[in-house]
Amino acid sequence: MIKNKFTFLVVSALILLLWRTSSSEALEVAVVKGSDIKPYNEALEGFKTSCGCNTKEFIISEMENEGIMERVLESSPDAVLAIGMDALIQVQGIKDIPVIYTMVPYSPFLDLTRKNVSGVIMFFSPERYLSTMLDVFPFARRIGAVYDPKNSESFIKEALQAAEFRGIELIAKKASRPGEVPALIEEMRDGIDLLWMLPDTTVINSETINYMLLFSFRNKIPVFTFSKKYVEMGALASLNIVPFDLGVQAGEIAKKLLSERAVKSPIRTYARKTTLTINRKVAKKLGIKVQAEVGKGAEDVN
Repeated sequence: MIKNKFTFLVVSALILLLWRTSSSEALEVAVVKGSDIKPYNEALEGFKTSCGCNTKEFIISEMENEGIMERVLESSPDAVLAIGMDALIQVQGIKDIPVIYTMVPYSPFLDLTRKNVSGVIMFFSPERYLSTMLDVFPFARRIGAVYDPKNSESFIKEALQAAEFRGIELIAKKASRPGEVPALIEEMRDGIDLLWMLPDTTVINSETINYMLLFSFRNKIPVFTFSKKYVEMGALASLNIVPFDLGVQAGEIAKKLLSERAVKSPIRTYARKTTLTINRKVAKKLGIKVQAEVGKGAEDVN
């Protein structure tokens, strides 16, 4: 009896020692969020599940310009996670430790020359978008899009290559300001089967979105977009991100960078997990039949 009790105490002590050792060795990550909103919090939860790191949060909207980068560095983290573009802008001056971003769109603020900056763009590869568009709209041979080269040049180049490989035509019009968008869309009216609404900050505002949706109804040309909220407004379909999985991807990147210190090149990737949203009422008004196999896995907007 005494021997069994002694064995139990020894095993318990070893377990406690191992737990303390593993806990103390967990990597420290400073998390900078633009604000305390649900998508950012979901991304952070995803990050925690895959990274296994200790995290300390800094929320920009609650800090009132208190020298965020300095505060982050004072915490002596092994890495920094920036959630959202505002967060990435605030920490872009950090050079000596890995900076990982998520929930960030294509942007001129992304300095791709920085070797310590890795992360996940919050939209999908052009090939993923095009394959989904062709699943939903198999009749589409000519796809129109408006973009600002300052924001989306590399994305459009990749999209043009993917479209050519698939034997379809991507008609991409350049805009340097929102006011140019309506006229550029009108130029494509008789030459496209589908209008692709890109997440380009120059092209997208309340006026241009309303114009695209009105153009769609007037000309019976469907709009494919990047957010469910625009499907609710009148676009026909969207391919949506999953914030939790964007965080999981960022956590996987952080774990790799911090465990393999020899990794010299940054790791940058597109979002991988998608959800498809379809507005069947809009499809009916435009006279478009949604294929049954496509509709099965999609979320309906009524």
